[in-house]
Amino acid sequence: MNYLKITAIAALLTVTAGFQSCDLDEYNPSGATADAIFTTKAGMEGLVNSIYFNFRWKYYGREDPVLYMEGGTDLWYNYGLVGYGNALTQYLNLDWGQGQLKTLWERQYDIINLCNTGINRLPEVDYGSDAYLKPSREGEFRFMRAYCYWWLVEFFGGVVARTEETSTVELTADRTAPADIYDQIILPDLQLACQLLEAEPIDGMVGRATKKAAYGALARAALSWAAYGDADIYNQMALDAAKELIENSSAYKTRLYDSYEEVFAYENNKTNEEALFVVTYDRTSTYNPDSNPNRLINYFNPVYNQVCGMSLEMAYGGSPNFSINNTCSMMPTRYLLELFDEGDVRYDVSFLEAFIQNNPEGWVWSKDMVDAFAKPASFEGNVSIQYGDTALLYTRKVILQSVKDSAPYAIADINDVYDAQTGVIKSAEWARFFPKLHKYIDLGRATTSSPSTNDVIVIRLAEMYLIAAEASIGLGRTTEAAQYINALRKRAVRPGYEDRMTVSAADMTVDFILEERARELCGEHLHWFDLKRTGKLVENIKKYNPTITQIQEHHILRPIPQSFLQSILNAEEFGQNPGHTQPGSLFE
Repeated sequence: MNYLKITAIAALLTVTAGFQSCDLDEYNPSGATADAIFTTKAGMEGLVNSIYFNFRWKYYGREDPVLYMEGGTDLWYNYGLVGYGNALTQYLNLDWGQGQLKTLWERQYDIINLCNTGINRLPEVDYGSDAYLKPSREGEFRFMRAYCYWWLVEFFGGVVARTEETSTVELTADRTAPADIYDQIILPDLQLACQLLEAEPIDGMVGRATKKAAYGALARAALSWAAYGDADIYNQMALDAAKELIENSSAYKTRLYDSYEEVFAYENNKTNEEALFVVTYDRTSTYNPDSNPNRLINYFNPVYNQVCGMSLEMAYGGSPNFSINNTCSMMPTRYLLELFDEGDVRYDVSFLEAFIQNNPEGWVWSKDMVDAFAKPASFEGNVSIQYGDTALLYTRKVILQSVKDSAPYAIADINDVYDAQTGVIKSAEWARFFPKLHKYIDLGRATTSSPSTNDVIVIRLAEMYLIAAEASIGLGRTTEAAQYINALRKRAVRPGYEDRMTVSAADMTVDFILEERARELCGEHLHWFDLKRTGKLVENIKKYNPTITQIQEHHILRPIPQSFLQSILNAEEFGQNPGHTQPGSLFE
């Protein structure tokens, strides 16, 4: 199987002040110009490769998107109550100077300018005997441009809409309303991409946009726009796109796996049949953007290393420091842990509760561990945990105190970590011990400290069932919505719980869909968008993640980055999103 070898050639393009980055100012040793390079097939092929670069270098697999797409929701809080990334995870002092948002803004416009260049110049490029490639290449440019604008509009609202290659410095900018960006760029681009792209990546290059990726993104974008535009039109558009993939899955060589476990199995990662679009990382590290490409194995983990004799383990991924140093790791809220019914196997696959002793010599309880887990004083120096036995149990269950006092292993149950009535996280000490999101484990790493080279699934077929259900609810077809949910839930049912896991039309509400999306997709870079789209961001955080105390209504939009507003002459006219520092303060 081939993998897309991606190189950044953005140095050949000059972009508008305020959009540019160090990548785009690099010295070009060949002396080649954009006019010379992008009139050739080789130059255009390099350009289309480069539009994927930032998705591997800065987005999927990195910590910033975890902070701003999963953090700051009703599902996650910071490990150990630390302040790492707290502007995005807790809305503490979230304002226009936030570095992660500056990077997001700049990298998205980098990609958009590359796509504009490709779309504008591709018709004039002579592909010779390979002319069959041109439609698909245009489809790739349009897919990625639409995806980038979808992000920008959902995060920032009205933004700068450009569809032409930017090759000179422009010192002013205008906002375009979200409705116009959706109707003039995002949706038309994706509809055209659905027509232009092939069902399979050309030359078998996994990671390229294909027809199934375009339909998946169209379903996602249309559903988003249904919340703001003509609901019936866009819900129907979302439903039609999702149904195209559901009803013709074999034509797109995709399917729902028979079991939820197979979706995240290591052996299925590079050939995932449920994936519609993936960001690829190569097992050969030199083909990746840097030496530490995919770090998701570390970003949803409790501490286990150096706890009760444990050391780093391949099957568990990274481990924060026991002393609660400032680090990126998301702990689930009590709400998330309790969302899963007893008959729902998705919890068992998604979360790891038991950690097995990996010290070959075993381990004897010490005073610091006795104190950390409130064990009887008699454990110190007398009770041991043998190699291969359970060492740690971080569980969503409530464990009897008599069991905690007698079990030879460490136990942190849900009531140790979270208040039983409010769900508030009790203390920094207990906020180290929680079930681990286990979707991103990579058993193929060279060592326990090596980064992951797993691909990251960006869109998968299961999401289409959820989109079809939500769109059907919006259209008043609750019976149809329940059918999509039950079709998806079939593989999530523990034997004997079939009736309990079957839903009806009466269950079909937006709140139910949000919870079902959390059960199916938690940790997969979507939940912030889900809450914003449904208008539930503030309400659900206050209700289900009360440890976040700074959320306000204006946080449904992120602040326009300060660096951009300082780079244009009409910053006050362009304006800032409500509730954030206004550009007029620059001149006070």
